[in-house]
Amino acid sequence: MRKLCKRKLWYLFLGLIAFSFTILLLYKHEIAVTTLFSKKIKPVVNEQQNLDSHQKNFDNLNNLLKNVTIPEEVLDPNSVWFGMKYKNTYGLPLSNDAIPPFEREEKDWINFFPDLLKSRQNYHLKNPLQDSDFFTRITSKVVTRNKLRYSVGDVFVAHIQARDQLMRNKTFGGDYFRARLIRTRFGKVVDGIPCAIYDHANGTYTVKAPLLMSGDFTLEVKLLLSVEGIDRWINFTEAPTIKRSYHHALLKSNEKVVCGFHLDKFIEYNAKDLCDYSNPRTEEPWFCVRPPSGVCHPIVEHIVKVFRLDKLFLETTTTFGKFGEITGSGLKIEVTPKKEFSALGHYGTEYRGTVLPSGYFKNGRWESLQQTLPIESVASSRDCFSNKIVFFLGDSTIRQFFEAAVNTFKLTHRGLQHGIDRQAPHIAESKENNITIYYRTHGMPLELTGPASTRPYISDIIESLDFLQIGGPDVYLVLNVGVHMIHYHAFDYLHRLMGIKKAIVDHLKIHPETRFIIRGMNVVECTHEWALFRFETIMREVFKDLKDTVVLNLWDLTTIIPLADYHPKNVALDEEVRLLFSYVCNWNV
Repeated sequence: MRKLCKRKLWYLFLGLIAFSFTILLLYKHEIAVTTLFSKKIKPVVNEQQNLDSHQKNFDNLNNLLKNVTIPEEVLDPNSVWFGMKYKNTYGLPLSNDAIPPFEREEKDWINFFPDLLKSRQNYHLKNPLQDSDFFTRITSKVVTRNKLRYSVGDVFVAHIQARDQLMRNKTFGGDYFRARLIRTRFGKVVDGIPCAIYDHANGTYTVKAPLLMSGDFTLEVKLLLSVEGIDRWINFTEAPTIKRSYHHALLKSNEKVVCGFHLDKFIEYNAKDLCDYSNPRTEEPWFCVRPPSGVCHPIVEHIVKVFRLDKLFLETTTTFGKFGEITGSGLKIEVTPKKEFSALGHYGTEYRGTVLPSGYFKNGRWESLQQTLPIESVASSRDCFSNKIVFFLGDSTIRQFFEAAVNTFKLTHRGLQHGIDRQAPHIAESKENNITIYYRTHGMPLELTGPASTRPYISDIIESLDFLQIGGPDVYLVLNVGVHMIHYHAFDYLHRLMGIKKAIVDHLKIHPETRFIIRGMNVVECTHEWALFRFETIMREVFKDLKDTVVLNLWDLTTIIPLADYHPKNVALDEEVRLLFSYVCNWNV
């Protein structure tokens, strides 16, 4: 027994020598011992590193706020800066190092488009060489069942067969069509009903529209972007390269640098090349290239975006962009009168196998099915604004609403003047009628030059109103964001909306009667209309379960009067403003 124990000790001794010799060899060849166990250790190390980095973010923020006092003008309701609590923190470097971005809630935007992923896969499977002869074209055809006479209350139905350049039927879906039933007078659309289009994922589509009024109508069906073009657009906006989209900024050191959402993920840069200007409160990333001085100085001014048209995007706008009405568009139908039919107040509900639109045009005016108590005119709504505070938060299309109120009600208007920067904070008021309205743009990205302090995040504004105890049934917030983000990854847009939604939910816990109105997208007849449609769909999904909040559907309205650019004009603008102001007068959510 004693010999056996000695033998075991001898084997153990030899084993220790062998293990030591192995360690010595690894060290000699500069191989870390931990690599033998890296698969087990690495996730733990990375997790700890991430936690340390995120804590560093918030520590930096706390240090930042300790040195920044809230300016008095932010607390003054008569100031253009009222409610912009964090204005002096915008443009300040969060860190002199480009530390990893925040742990953001990952929710893929593609979840809102369950059929699109499959359509893209089918495209690559069936056309691996991406032969443009197989791309969907205006050779696609509208097919009907030869029924040309209907009654009010019926549902119009037609079908689309997608075809390629050589007139061959497509066998998978994903194409972006738009359809409407219209009636013109002297070359202008006076009546119209937006159509819903259902994708059957096999190259065929169904067009449906409830016939809400009588008359002779023309069906117009346009192909705006094929599934091949949509695939290319998605690849373009998700490409991790500076060639996609970027901005400039002027630093306090008078150095000019390149900035953008996710420079930390771009192939052109690594962490040591960047400075972190992210907003920790909203976890919104914003990075700039480290200047030649090597110091991350504060941003003095954001400079208009520089957009580089790389090969990928050029192909999207040329190879995939020459579209229009498809074969069979122009079909004429007759709708005869029928008494006692009304879909008022049933927007979005199912009606005879189709979803009712938000409204329709009749005699040149928008008849909303969403707002059941519309005002007669914008001018007649002045008294509705008395004793109310209205904040307009967002891009220039929101500013158009602000300007409509200023001009219609003859308000005294004050705002910062900074060159061509119309996106600076503004205030307008009428002491006589006790009307006060404010305009603030949204945070970066924004395609107009201006000081960093004038680019607040919408969620920061909402949180600031909590701080100022501003809320209740006489406080309205009309907001939007999106157009300035279409060249970025859709996840960034989704994340921005989720942050705004959280701020709204938190505010309504304190002031449950505050009125929130989220402005939807407009139809803009251009190559990237689908990008706006994508954001419109995401926006509706994000806010659909938010009670006592209005999502202002302008997509159906501008389907009847498509815009030539992002800014509505004439009839389209007048009807959008009338619809919005109807909610200020009659909050019937």
